[in-house]
Amino acid sequence: MLISLIIPIYNEQSGLRQFWQALNNVLCNSQYNFEVILVDDGSTDSSWQSISAITASSSKEIQIQGLRLSRNFGKEAAILAGLRQALGSAIIVLDADLQHPPALIPQMLSLWDSGKVKIVEAVKRKRQDESLLRGVGAKLYYRAFRLSSGLDMDGSSDFKLLDRQVVDQYIALPEVGRFFRGLTTWLGFSSVAIEFDPPQRQTGRSSWSISNLLNLARSTIISFSSLPLRAVTWLGGLGVLFSIGLTLQTLWYHWQGLAEEGFPTVILLILGMGSMILLGLGLIGEYIAEIYWEVKRRPTYVIA
Repeated sequence: MLISLIIPIYNEQSGLRQFWQALNNVLCNSQYNFEVILVDDGSTDSSWQSISAITASSSKEIQIQGLRLSRNFGKEAAILAGLRQALGSAIIVLDADLQHPPALIPQMLSLWDSGKVKIVEAVKRKRQDESLLRGVGAKLYYRAFRLSSGLDMDGSSDFKLLDRQVVDQYIALPEVGRFFRGLTTWLGFSSVAIEFDPPQRQTGRSSWSISNLLNLARSTIISFSSLPLRAVTWLGGLGVLFSIGLTLQTLWYHWQGLAEEGFPTVILLILGMGSMILLGLGLIGEYIAEIYWEVKRRPTYVIA
């Protein structure tokens, strides 16, 4: 039985050889045949040269191929490129920085081979050491995503085993912009989780900047929920109620002869309503921007 492994790679040259040794040790002791697809997502270092060297060790039991994208299209695109290339009965996606331990692969295969589940996902028992800003931001994002979409992604990672049926359905989805973790959960296939403690990076550093993470949070919430648009409606409703209350209060003061000269209330009302209008237009603009990118139907990636 053939098992495919998808490894998206971006500027991992310093630790790629160490990762391959750890992965190769696990695969050589398995009863399965493996297909390893190393996807270079437009790296600017020597990652492609290292991938080319690794592919030279391909054998009958472990078939290795490299896939190079013409530029950096992002991790989601690299994963999709690998999934479309994979031929295995089950496909495992993992990172090349050793924060997704290859030692978990036999356990994942055992759970899948039981025939009871279609997805085996590795869930972080705790997050690796990170700055306070990143930690608080991650918690707020996962809570907002759960409230808006109904999908609980807390502790989830891209380290997953997917049955062939799941992969075929994922590839068939029409979206151009994709969120691998969210869509595999949305598909609704039976799944089981195994917990792990992600080790610290031994080499290199994360390519995810704060701005990249904020952009990911914005696009994923918009892709999976219309709740922000509904919130604009609710905000407008509250504004109407507030305006009615303020109108009744103003008329009452006028009838009682208590109205004060000047326009502070009018100014505050204009500022408040103007801010709500601009906020609403901004949220609508975000959704229009996502629609704009989708309707162009540009390819998610280009293979060099």
